[in-house]
Order: sequence, then C-alpha cells, then structure tokens
Amino acid sequence: MALIVQKYGGSSLANPDSIKRIANRIVKEHKSGDQIVVVVSAMGDTTDHLVQMAHQVSDAPPEREMDMLLSVGERISIALLAMAIEGLGIKAISFTGSQVGIITDERHTEARILEIRCHRILDELDKGKVVIVAGFQGVSVTKEITTLGRGGSDTTAIALAVALKADRCEFMKDVDGIYVAEPKVIANARLNAQISYDSMIEMANMGSGVLKAESVEMAKKYKMKVAVGSSDSGKVGTIITDYSLDSTSIDGIVSQKGLMYIAASTKNPLQTSTLLEKMAERRIKIQAFLHNGEISELVIQNKFLPVLKNIFEIAAGNDTLEFKTLENQAIVAIVGSGLNFNSRIAEKIFRTIRQLEIETKMLQVTKLRISWLMPEDKADETVRRLHQELT
Repeated sequence: MALIVQKYGGSSLANPDSIKRIANRIVKEHKSGDQIVVVVSAMGDTTDHLVQMAHQVSDAPPEREMDMLLSVGERISIALLAMAIEGLGIKAISFTGSQVGIITDERHTEARILEIRCHRILDELDKGKVVIVAGFQGVSVTKEITTLGRGGSDTTAIALAVALKADRCEFMKDVDGIYVAEPKVIANARLNAQISYDSMIEMANMGSGVLKAESVEMAKKYKMKVAVGSSDSGKVGTIITDYSLDSTSIDGIVSQKGLMYIAASTKNPLQTSTLLEKMAERRIKIQAFLHNGEISELVIQNKFLPVLKNIFEIAAGNDTLEFKTLENQAIVAIVGSGLNFNSRIAEKIFRTIRQLEIETKMLQVTKLRISWLMPEDKADETVRRLHQELT
C-alpha cells in the first residue's frame, strides 16, 4: 500500500462533470489499496473572477482581505469533490489549509510555509478515507488566513507529500506532462519522459506554467518523487528526477510575457543596496538583474510596478532616483544540458536570433539556460523557429 499525494488544478475541476470524472479516478485508485491525499485548486477561473470583483469595489484591496477572499475558491473545490467521492460509496473528508495545520509566516498574498501538522490527515487516512486538502492557503503564526501566491497549490502538494513521507507526489494536469514547448504554440512539441529537478526549476522560473518553481525546489531538497500526468487519462507522462536522460538535451523552449524592463540610475551606492533589500523584503520576483556602474537594469512582471515605484521612492531618500521603463516585453529561454557559449546548440540559437532580426537585451548564459529579453509580440514566432532548429 502506497501513500500518494495528488494535485488537481483548476482547469481539471472546471465544472461539476469534471469534478465527478476526477472523483471516479480517485475512487478507482483508492480501491486498489493506496492511501490518497488530494490537493485541489479553485475551480476554473474562480480566482481570477474573485480578483476582478475585489478591484471593482476597491482600487487598492488590502492584502489581508484579499487572502480572506481568495481562500474561498479552494473551499468550494474541496467540498464538491468530497461530495462526489462520497456519492461513489467511498468515505472522504475535506480540510482547509488551516484545519490541517499548514502554518505560514505573516506575509499576506505571498506567504511561505513554516510547518505542517499532519495528525488530522493521518487520523482520517487510518479510517480509510480519502483526504482532500485546499491548496494555496494556510494560517499564519498569528492565526490569520494566508495564501501562498499564484501556483501555491503546487507548493501545498509537495509540502504535504514531504510532511506525510508520501511515496510520491502526482500533478494531474490538463496536459500529458512536461513538453519541450507549450503545445498551444507548438502543436507537435516533444513530451519529456524524464526531466531533472534543475531543468524544471529553470523552466518554471522562465515562464513554464506547469509547476511552480518553489514546489520543485522543495521536491529536490527532500528527494520527493514527482510525476506529471493527464487528469483526463490518468496516465503519467513525465517523471521529475535528479538527472536528465541526455547530457546534451533541450528540455524546454519557453517564453514569459507580460514583463517590463526597467533601467534605474543610482548615483549613490546606498540606493542600490536599499533597492535590492526592499525588493527582497516585498518578495518582488526579479526575472533578470544587472548592475553596471550607476545603472541597475531589471526585469519584473507588470503587476509589481506599483510596488516597485514605492520602493524607488524609499531608496531615493533625499536624492533623486531616475528610471525609465520598457513595456510589453518577454523573456525567451532555452533550458537543457550542455548549454554554453562554445556549444553547437548556442551557435544555432544565436544564428536563429540573427535571422529573425530580433532586438535582444540582458542575454544570460548558464550551464542549463540561455535566455534574453525581447518584444513580446515576437515571442511565439521565436519559440517556433527555435523549436524547428533545435529539436
């Protein structure tokens, strides 16, 4: 008998029929003798709709109240899924993050898990029940409802798998696994049968929406077995493990849109230090950063600009801190093994960029990634050409 943590995303739970289909699959696996803990996201576009409503009633919704609001979405999913499983003759019980003791820090909307107290889950598993847990949420050390940020249900699933010492963690998606490129952009993209933790982390950081980077980092740290498969067929398409199958392989060609390039002029070195400190404090995700003399260049998601402007004011102090922005940008990245400036793969990449006559900024080359910033309206075409040349 194995203990399995499964995670289902919102698109897999989009409507009652989808929930009943998922319930049937869970019941089938439970009847095979395995203990099942299920982590779910909010149904379909529920979270987006809740965010829209919040901004309809307030120009600047308080972060605490946003957490109270957004945590509702997963509560709907867990209750409906528990009902569907019970309707098939198997006992099930649903829990919110706070009910199963997912303890977080005090940071609203981007909290981090500090501890998980698993006794309620283990007690219910011992009674033969399927346990369903709301992803994306927890309770702070000061007993406030918190959420873990976009993709936080992935983190919930891995954290629970680690805390419960599960045999594996399965992410059941609306795709068959981890593809080299987004299937919506490349119809014939290759499916990775196996991919390393490190490559998956790079892909997640560069815009692949299949898994949240933080969750893969946690899986790597604790050596948790991770599988990604289809919620429709139930088949696993990709295993995430310690190593890639090929020492010189392309694991991913990904793009992330909705980015902004910012160049800040910082004449006082203390301004740069304060800027970095405050960005880390507010947990602004920086996609790329370069400091050269008096100029700091960075790339962030558009949503962080209002917060960043406030940080610039703090960093400036009594002086001025000038900055310019370039909107509608995207990062395109090639992720894999054996990437470096003198490789044949790099030669093909740079030739393709030249042929496409793309204006690039902030080129970065590591052993696992080659990436750059470019206008987002050319990102899909670039991914298609790179896929054609490299795979």
